[in-house]
Amino acid sequence: MSLLLVFVYGCNKGSNESEAAEASTHEQELGGQAGHEHEQGEHAGEGEETGPRIFKDGTHDEVRKGVRLILSFDNEFSSFIGTVENVTEKTISRVRIEVHLSNGNELGPTEPTDLAPGKKVDVELSAEGQSFNWWKAHAETGASEH
Repeated sequence: MSLLLVFVYGCNKGSNESEAAEASTHEQELGGQAGHEHEQGEHAGEGEETGPRIFKDGTHDEVRKGVRLILSFDNEFSSFIGTVENVTEKTISRVRIEVHLSNGNELGPTEPTDLAPGKKVDVELSAEGQSFNWWKAHAETGASEH
């Protein structure tokens, strides 16, 4: 009986060490992301809902699908304000922006717009009346929603 307990203990101990090593590796992969906390969203395979959680006073600056989105929250105006830019050499159709708040609410999407190569437009999404601690943002392109 004691041999069985030693075997079970040894198996559990090894499993916990593997989990700890995986967690440590994951923490190292996330290193250097000041102001960000990574999380996979519901559509992880599609990449729209994935990305860093950004603290309320942080800035989102990312290029995805040829679109550079720079966005931050402005307390004075209770709005997310920034720019979206086409960094490719071809027109990108139906570009729109969404912000996901920690309270579960989604802001946007903005009105779809076609962006010519190098074109940059201002973005503003109101968060009036919203209470949140962190947020995520992404640009969507083309006809699909995700």
